[in-house]
Amino acid sequence: MKKRVILEIVCAIIIFIVGYFVGDSAAINRVNKSLNSTDSNQTSSTKADDNSNTNDSKQKKSDAKVYKFGNEGTSDGWTIKILDVKEATTIPSGDGSDNKTTQQKFIIIKLQMTNVSQAAAQYDDSEFILANNKDQKQYQIDSDASLTANQVETIYKKNSNFFLSIDNVNPNMPKQTYMIFEVPKNFNLQNGVLAHTGNNQISWFYLK
Repeated sequence: MKKRVILEIVCAIIIFIVGYFVGDSAAINRVNKSLNSTDSNQTSSTKADDNSNTNDSKQKKSDAKVYKFGNEGTSDGWTIKILDVKEATTIPSGDGSDNKTTQQKFIIIKLQMTNVSQAAAQYDDSEFILANNKDQKQYQIDSDASLTANQVETIYKKNSNFFLSIDNVNPNMPKQTYMIFEVPKNFNLQNGVLAHTGNNQISWFYLK
């Protein structure tokens, strides 16, 4: 009788242990399936987002306006024309006390901009990007170097044809300004494109 009771207890323990591990394994499988399902959904969502971004990119490219060097183009309330493009390693200040220098090189872009909106306006440096059309690298304006170059014209030379990014420009008044970008030494002007990003479009201006 005692042996039978002991056997029943042992069997019950074995059944409990087997049931525990089987149940635990099933729980692990459920968690893994849930994770896989989440990953799958995220991947699908990412692919959908990528497709959406690709479509948006294609749409933006198709909406972009492209202008050859020296041609005047319109962009978000401005007409813009590249007058000259130079390379340098130093941007001289008016009194020589605060020259801007680089171990790489500066791309100095001289622009003519005309405000064609109905009220006085100013541009923001962040609206302009210099792009390498070959490797798709993008460069932001060197605000300090640009300010230095423009101050030479507006303050020291008293050239009323020039303006700073902080200046309001009245409608239909053509003004000139320098935009300067610091780029690697191997940047080729033949591949350079200046982009103006307006509210609803992008306009590209070739440097050569």
